[in-house]
Amino acid sequence: MPRATVRVRVPFVDVDSSDRIHFTAVMRYWEVAEHELMRGIGMPYATALHEVAFPRVHVSADFHGSIVYDDLLDVEARVASVGRASWTIAFIARHADAGPDAPILAEGRMTIVAMDPATERPTPIPDDLRRALSGE
Repeated sequence: MPRATVRVRVPFVDVDSSDRIHFTAVMRYWEVAEHELMRGIGMPYATALHEVAFPRVHVSADFHGSIVYDDLLDVEARVASVGRASWTIAFIARHADAGPDAPILAEGRMTIVAMDPATERPTPIPDDLRRALSGE
């Protein structure tokens, strides 16, 4: 399944008074990784698929280690599953300078639904997007 990794340095604005990451910040990093994944499969949100909306219907996060101000993170997004009208992306964040086998600091999932904007109801994932998400 397709995947993408982005490198993010935790800015001061993303931490709380203890210098640890605010829980919402990691979700913004996931979104950056998700957009990189979509560009990587040839389906950038900025220029493709404007006839369908893609609301997020589920987001979860688990934190396993400390992420603090100025940490350099590798944030990976990978397609975990593809359904009829939705797909799920799994995310992990690790310290970048500790290598690919570094402990996972945060992980999560995001489920995205293909939605007809006129009816606001789920619609089948467009065939070209389905193929790209499936790595075909």
